[in-house]
Amino acid sequence: MKIGLTGNFRKHRFFELVSFLHPLILNEGHECIISDDFKSEGEHHLTIDCETAKFDDLIQKADIIISIGGDGTILSTVRRMGNMHKPILGIHIGGLGFLAENSQNDLNQLIQSVTKKKYNIDERMLLSVEINGLNGDSGKYHALNDIVVDHGHSGRILKTEVHVSETYLNTYESDGIIFSTPTGSTAYSLSAGGPIIYPSIDTITVTPICPHSLSARPIVLPADVEVKATFNDNYDGIACTIDGQIRLPMKETASIKIRCGKKRVQLITLPNYDYFQMLRSKMGWIGNLR
Repeated sequence: MKIGLTGNFRKHRFFELVSFLHPLILNEGHECIISDDFKSEGEHHLTIDCETAKFDDLIQKADIIISIGGDGTILSTVRRMGNMHKPILGIHIGGLGFLAENSQNDLNQLIQSVTKKKYNIDERMLLSVEINGLNGDSGKYHALNDIVVDHGHSGRILKTEVHVSETYLNTYESDGIIFSTPTGSTAYSLSAGGPIIYPSIDTITVTPICPHSLSARPIVLPADVEVKATFNDNYDGIACTIDGQIRLPMKETASIKIRCGKKRVQLITLPNYDYFQMLRSKMGWIGNLR
């Protein structure tokens, strides 16, 4: 088995974990390849003798990818993979996160489970978005978490007209609007009042950001619909953000079409993984208070 290591090399703990994981993987009789992104920073803190490769080559060679960082690191890894999806195991060294669930507390057991293939694959849906009106251009993107449209630096309310499979849904007057996957239901959408969706249920959730009407509420749609959003007024600064990482300025005449993507992201979970236990821990649920 070839195991690829990538992650947030701007954090010093990344190099600590790589230096610890590398010999563990080799001692189990498997190959370990490290993404050479860290070399772009010039001076770095990796002192071990190891095989490195460019990220695109790493994805081609590796059987699984270990992503070291936080949720943002996994989102970045998925985005950079493009159409080449490999199973991803997240190791958590960031703040609050729901994707990079494994910590560095027991890396020996973690690597043994991976190398002995004692793990499960949790498949997550992607959103496919087509944007017409990127300063006269168009573009297609994928999102694991969410697609967010906001009014940018303008102080004006954003009016977003939403259709679901050609049927009019609503015109939202708000600071913006979030289209999220079940994976993204615990991200920005949750902060904006959206529901938590169990990851294996394929849905598209529409959540307005600070709506100007108390009746404007999030709505959960089936994943087989096409959601189209257009904007009724002239805005200066309207933009679309993909997974919090790619920000695309749009013209006021822009339109976006969102549907369930054809490909799915594969996240590695260990046999003892308990989604509800994770949720209780991350959300700080402590039981029935009287």
